[in-house]
Amino acid sequence: MRSTYILVAVGDPVIHPEATHIAAATGHGVIDTIDPREITRLLPRAHAVLADADTAGHVATLDRRPGIYFLAADPGPVDWRAALTCHAENAYVLPAQAAELLTALGHARAPQPGQETRPTAGSTALARSGHAAPAAGQAGGTLIAVCGAVGGAGTSTLAAALARTVARHHPVTLIDADSHSGGLDLLLGLEDTPGARWPDLRLGEGTVAGTDLRAALPTTSDGIAVLSAARSTLADPFRLGPEHMRPVLEALGGSPGITVVDLPAHGPVTETVTGTCDRLALLIPAEVRAAAAAAGLVADLVRGRTATIGIARHRGWSGLTIDDLSRITRCQIIGELGQLSRLPRTVELGGLPDRLPGPLGATARLIAEDAGVAL
Repeated sequence: MRSTYILVAVGDPVIHPEATHIAAATGHGVIDTIDPREITRLLPRAHAVLADADTAGHVATLDRRPGIYFLAADPGPVDWRAALTCHAENAYVLPAQAAELLTALGHARAPQPGQETRPTAGSTALARSGHAAPAAGQAGGTLIAVCGAVGGAGTSTLAAALARTVARHHPVTLIDADSHSGGLDLLLGLEDTPGARWPDLRLGEGTVAGTDLRAALPTTSDGIAVLSAARSTLADPFRLGPEHMRPVLEALGGSPGITVVDLPAHGPVTETVTGTCDRLALLIPAEVRAAAAAAGLVADLVRGRTATIGIARHRGWSGLTIDDLSRITRCQIIGELGQLSRLPRTVELGGLPDRLPGPLGATARLIAEDAGVAL
């Protein structure tokens, strides 16, 4: 038997037997307790820690360390607030995700004696996703919203492309601000990836670190953490509102990194985001009706002092030039995006490609650089 142990601090009688069985299967010793005094004594030296809703509150008061995993009973839902509070690297429902938990325990690395117990570069899902460390001295995050003047402009694709471009250089979170959308996780191939969706988050008025929030979200191989709507064949009472969006933006804004929001043109959630964002990129089809709609949006954004830039979108029947759009909308147009004839089929079959089409990547870089994001 290995010399280190796994601390099983699970009070739920439904999942406790499964948790101890999985811990034993790793070949490590197992110490099973829910006594707060024992958890305090044993947690720093454990190879890994299994906690649940009963013990997460106490674990959260102790020194932060890697190798904490939050457990819930199948079929869930996972109490993501409790998981984030106790600094869990991931959350699993048992017994459905027993194999995934066993794999995670196999890769866990216990803190060495005298080692700083805060998560290291390899200890969180955020760091494992592979993006570079933020620049020294970067105190908070940057929030960029992408909005379409009208439907069908390609807003979600541009938002995802912006996130993909930025992810090569910074931690990035992509947020779907429309609870009725098809789901940005689908656009990025994450529809089957475990992690929190909007209905799972109950942040309330508490404080959650942005890095912990990102670690709870499904993440692409190139480091884009995605917060999107959930899909179900059943009626879902959840409706995304400002009370859900506000604490998420506060958490992400307090940590280094870039947040990209795919934003609908109107609604209370839109007002919440536009009142907070550092830059809003408005995608405007070069058509008369779209330009008229954009003019109204720009007037509202200027009134609210939202820093706004425009991208001209050519959809095949464009009748206006950049000068026309600038004059009609009174918005600074910093670039234009033409037809991407092969992209719709590519996205439909396999999601947004890792290698972006040249014009799309160039437009994404323009937006990022205008917002002051170093690439």
